[in-house]
Amino acid sequence: MLASDAAFLCHIDENECERLQLLFANIDMPDAGTVVWDKKNPMLGRKGVATQHEYILWRTSLDSPIYLQSANVRKILEKAKSLIQKYGNINEKVRREFAAWISNCEGLSGGERAYRLIDDDGRVFQSVGMGAPEPRTDPEFFIPLIHPVTKKKCPVPNNGWSRAPETLQELIEKGEIVFGDDESVQPRRKVFLTEESKRQLSSVISDASRGKQDLEKLGLEFPYCHPVSLYEELQGASAPKRDDIVLDHFAGSGTTGHAVINLNRKDGGRRKFILVEMADYFDTVLLPRIKKVTFSPEWKDGKPKRIATPVEAERGPRIVKYVRLESYEDALNNIAFDDASGQQAMKFDDYLLQYMLKWETRKSETLLNVEKLANPFNYKLYIHADGQTREKLVDIPETFNYLIGLQVQTRRVYNDGGRQYLVYRGRIDHRNIAVIWRETEGWGKADFERDKKFVIKQKLTEGADEVFVNGDSLIPNARALEPIFKARMFAPVEA
Repeated sequence: MLASDAAFLCHIDENECERLQLLFANIDMPDAGTVVWDKKNPMLGRKGVATQHEYILWRTSLDSPIYLQSANVRKILEKAKSLIQKYGNINEKVRREFAAWISNCEGLSGGERAYRLIDDDGRVFQSVGMGAPEPRTDPEFFIPLIHPVTKKKCPVPNNGWSRAPETLQELIEKGEIVFGDDESVQPRRKVFLTEESKRQLSSVISDASRGKQDLEKLGLEFPYCHPVSLYEELQGASAPKRDDIVLDHFAGSGTTGHAVINLNRKDGGRRKFILVEMADYFDTVLLPRIKKVTFSPEWKDGKPKRIATPVEAERGPRIVKYVRLESYEDALNNIAFDDASGQQAMKFDDYLLQYMLKWETRKSETLLNVEKLANPFNYKLYIHADGQTREKLVDIPETFNYLIGLQVQTRRVYNDGGRQYLVYRGRIDHRNIAVIWRETEGWGKADFERDKKFVIKQKLTEGADEVFVNGDSLIPNARALEPIFKARMFAPVEA
């Protein structure tokens, strides 16, 4: 399921890391490295060495460096901007306060702390030497630069300059050379910090945050979960494009979804997440967590400290859809027999095992009683939950989309004098598809004529290469969806 430039991250602790590496050796996916998470909290009381780290195994076919998300870069640039606004211009107060903030700001790397300077144009920069790594032989690389104030020659690096005289002159004209107070200081080059500045992911991430505390703020409990800050860093590097999709097929408490929401709010991205979980805490922890984080980014003791700002709301999820898959036990509970086939099944055990799901139960809900699709919005199955079996509505239209592989682009509801229409538009490969659902139970010829006129008037099929519709219809070029629904639902699994 991975895109060609995607990454597969697997979080594992000390106990099983070696075995996981052996499993990965059988997967045809290049090893990009292993990240060590330093939790800053050794597990004391055990035999031997106190463990305070875990691993993230990183696999990807992408043959290029892995860069961190530029959250710290934005933070530094925003601080510089706010100080300039505070003092009204660029002066020594701005520069001193900015340098002090850089020194004391938590979470910055050594390379990021080097950006402690602001030039007269308000650009954040650090200065680097311009000496050549190896001795130069051409005399032009030893021509000294002239100090702009004293007009005297400045010192030349021992190996000569790394750039030609004409390049150095261009940098001077663009204001990208830093001179000292006088000619005694060797000139250095400015390296600016911008939104595009990148830092390669390190093999060690130190993060002492506690995932449990992230949940406690939301008023939720979970035995063990990873910190959101760690997953923001990992996902910022593994899903750098703002329209990436992140899949977590062991979602646990929902940390992955929480981190994606935070990332989007920070950089304006539209990343999507898919979380898969089978345990009961899907309802008690994961889903409430996603709902709460969507409502507000800040919580305390289970209560929102504030509602999301307009920008945060815009960058947060517009809608979160969750799907419950029918379980094996639920499928068994929904098998139904008519009297004749039931008697035959009781007589012949081997026949029961081999054929009852193909013929004897052809009209049970589990095998899709297509006659009931005349009323598609009220289709029910027996579902067992919390020790009880109850009738529950199931989403037949959504199921059909999955069965045909429809990439849904729009989902709209129309009303024709009390008649409800649910219309999906989307694509399958290069084809434009329209799927129309409506309640046709008890319809006569006049109803189908009215149905046809409404569809044409509303242009529900305009531009579609294929049109699927439930039940009978007079809609031009429409195809009954029941046969393909049943065929796809129970297609044999190929070996």
